[in-house]
Amino acid sequence: MKAALYDVTMRNADRYDALARSAERTGDDELAGFFRRMRDDNRRSAQEARRLLAQRIAE
Repeated sequence: MKAALYDVTMRNADRYDALARSAERTGDDELAGFFRRMRDDNRRSAQEARRLLAQRIAE
């Protein structure tokens, strides 16, 4: 379950990154910024999932 959580959050981050690049290509900087913020939030979530997983493994 923990590995699945990490995997999903990282895939979402990659997806938001691609969406940001797409929005940037169309000249929509506001939307690109939004997707980058979503990407960054997802990366932070992935880091937290990694930390939680490491804690569980150490227990």
